[in-house]
Amino acid sequence: MLTRTRTKDAGASPDAGRTGTAATADETGKGKGKGKGKGKGKEDAPPPLVPTLPSVNLLPPAVMEKAHLARLRTRFAVAAGVAVAAVAAGWALQAGAISSAEDELAAEQARGAALAGQVAELTPVRTFYTTVDANRLTIQETMAREVLLSDVVDQLFATAPAGVTLQTVEATVDSAPLPTAGAAGAAGTAPAPVDPTATSGSCPSPDPYAAPESRAGCITVSGAADSRALLGAWERRLDRSDLFADLFISDSQTGGAGAEGAAATEGAAATDAITFTASVSVTTAAYAGRYADPAFVEGTDQ
Repeated sequence: MLTRTRTKDAGASPDAGRTGTAATADETGKGKGKGKGKGKGKEDAPPPLVPTLPSVNLLPPAVMEKAHLARLRTRFAVAAGVAVAAVAAGWALQAGAISSAEDELAAEQARGAALAGQVAELTPVRTFYTTVDANRLTIQETMAREVLLSDVVDQLFATAPAGVTLQTVEATVDSAPLPTAGAAGAAGTAPAPVDPTATSGSCPSPDPYAAPESRAGCITVSGAADSRALLGAWERRLDRSDLFADLFISDSQTGGAGAEGAAATEGAAATDAITFTASVSVTTAAYAGRYADPAFVEGTDQ
């Protein structure tokens, strides 16, 4: 494409323009030299004039429009190429990320399969521990009301003061197994808690108006005392014990043999010795509770 630009000043030649410019510069230099002194005219002189060739645009407008359209097409092609390159780069990055994620997923799946195999191998061990826990719970429920009768009877004899003899002792305890915890709850609901002290005593209470309390059992005693005062002392000792409660003397007779076994002689004055039959309740403190301790059940408490 050839472009020429032609400039022409009306009524003036190129030399005239140059001469006018030079003259102006000379006049300006002279004026400044006179006002400011000698030696400053060269500093204020304008730069030298660079000559340029005139140019004339002889191309028709249609050619200019085609050239402009060609440039636009080139720009659009470059922009489209950049966009395609960006999309290709993004796709390559995403493809790499997807491939990495798939590799991690495959590794985790393989690990999960290996762990599932280990769990399957340990299933018998889990079944064993489940069975042990179920058996331990059954033992605890069955033996929750265990009462060591020998200890209870020894404690009863220990409460008798000197002058009171316990001749016969009959003990009855409520050692029935506790109901299963799951049986108390309705279907689909949480099982009701089991209270190991939820029992009813079989001994009569000395107070018929008192509300019944949970008891572990009842002991029937027949014996002799040297005096009613000693019998009262025995009752106070029983009240201070946490194993016994509700002493009830159902029958008593005076004039019999005392605690020492001496019989009243004929014609002698009646003695204060009495024979009696009584009952005393055994509280829930008598429950041993040994099987509630896992160490005792497992035999590792020694």
